[in-house]
Amino acid sequence: MTSPHPVARYYDRNTRRFLRFGRIRGGGVIHRALWAPGVANSREAGAWIHSWIGEVLRDHGLGAPGAILDLGCGVGGTLVDLARTFPEAEMHGVTISTEQVRLARQFVGAAPSRFHIHAGDFDALDLPVQADAVVAIEAFVHSGDAGAFFRSVARHLSPGGLMVLVDDFLTTPRTGLTPRERARVRHFEQGWHLGSLCTVDTLESHAAGAGLELVAGFDFTHWTRPGRPRDRVIAALSPAFRGLGLVRVPFFANMVGGDALQDGLREGFIRYRGLVLRKREPRASPSEAGGPGSG
Repeated sequence: MTSPHPVARYYDRNTRRFLRFGRIRGGGVIHRALWAPGVANSREAGAWIHSWIGEVLRDHGLGAPGAILDLGCGVGGTLVDLARTFPEAEMHGVTISTEQVRLARQFVGAAPSRFHIHAGDFDALDLPVQADAVVAIEAFVHSGDAGAFFRSVARHLSPGGLMVLVDDFLTTPRTGLTPRERARVRHFEQGWHLGSLCTVDTLESHAAGAGLELVAGFDFTHWTRPGRPRDRVIAALSPAFRGLGLVRVPFFANMVGGDALQDGLREGFIRYRGLVLRKREPRASPSEAGGPGSG
């Protein structure tokens, strides 16, 4: 019997705890809360990024998408919120976690004909879906191969379609980090099973190789809230967890990785960003463009 993918195991073991004890209660949201201007409570902080994605898609010319694909869809909260923004769109979500597949199908069960939850590794995805928009919130960093990730995006995104990616990024290549910062990056990667934590420039290069170009970028770091009382307790215990080798246990791995991430956000060598990319349109042939030999 093959061992489960480490990211699948991580989320299979932790998702219920994220939903029950995370800073966002309800709404099927397990990604980071953003305390943007006007946000009054944790529920709104969790949903804010969904409203922002809807605005960004419209601002970049996507008024009525026929299909939206969420890579790393969790338990479906993002899909449900975007479905309200785009009521005619068919909604597709992908997760590698069997527990999340089960919970997501329950969460969207009221409209099974419109929502489709797929089990799979988004680095090697091959669905019969051509989406007008692809979304990935805190998912790209889990990719084992950034190039494969964007090739997968390109296979499922219509020409001219948009991708909105929200994730953590290094502010400088690793060679520019201090030894302590590099150690904290390793703790973050080990704890949360990250394979593609990188700078925006590195992501842009991988995306360009798959035919996607970066068209806009935003920094949300100042709307995160690191340093809760619970976070300070975990910070005190995290060295002991690492020393005992508990980073191999999903429950403790989450705390070890989260503590390292908070250091990165506070000290500025990690930033939480939103990026908008567009899949390039295919180039017209000379005859199609009205060049020599046409007419």
